[in-house]
Amino acid sequence: MLHFRIRDAFSILLYRLLSGFFGSMGKGVRIVRPLRIYGARYCHFDDEAVLQYGAYLAVLKEHEEPPVFKVGARTMIGNHAHIVATRRVEFGSNVLTADRLFVADNRHTFEDRHTPVRDQGLTQLAEVHIGDGSWIGENVCISGASVGAHCVIAANSVVTRDIPDGCVAAGAPARIVKRYCESREGWYRTDAQGNFSE
Repeated sequence: MLHFRIRDAFSILLYRLLSGFFGSMGKGVRIVRPLRIYGARYCHFDDEAVLQYGAYLAVLKEHEEPPVFKVGARTMIGNHAHIVATRRVEFGSNVLTADRLFVADNRHTFEDRHTPVRDQGLTQLAEVHIGDGSWIGENVCISGASVGAHCVIAANSVVTRDIPDGCVAAGAPARIVKRYCESREGWYRTDAQGNFSE
């Protein structure tokens, strides 16, 4: 256990020393032994942001405008996250994610069945924004869609459409199963259209 703590501390120190290679890095940022970081100059970490062990970040300049990957203040991204940005992927402040999160604002092109997928490049989807104070569960996939503020995305969900503020979403594809009702000050179940069912 002590061995891992020493390695983690060394990794955090190393990435503090390398902060000049990143787009910006606030105070108290912790990057713990990432697997790979491509495009560090396009990565921005606000104060006390945390990127846990084993992250794979690919922030790729595929367009004239530079891409952006941003992690808001006090946001913690769990172990083994895989994030690919070609335009913009942004986490708000105070977001918490479990392990093995996948997020991308693009997908592999596959329309030509005679050409290997790896040779067809990427297709741009929508920018991804994760709202302040949201919780993203284990093994969640977010592909070309945004999640509002103060949302909960259940484990193993696949988010392909935008989720508004104050919702609980689950499933593959993810659908809203609860919303926060301001007038009743609580979480209530919804129907398939996201309307309160109680």
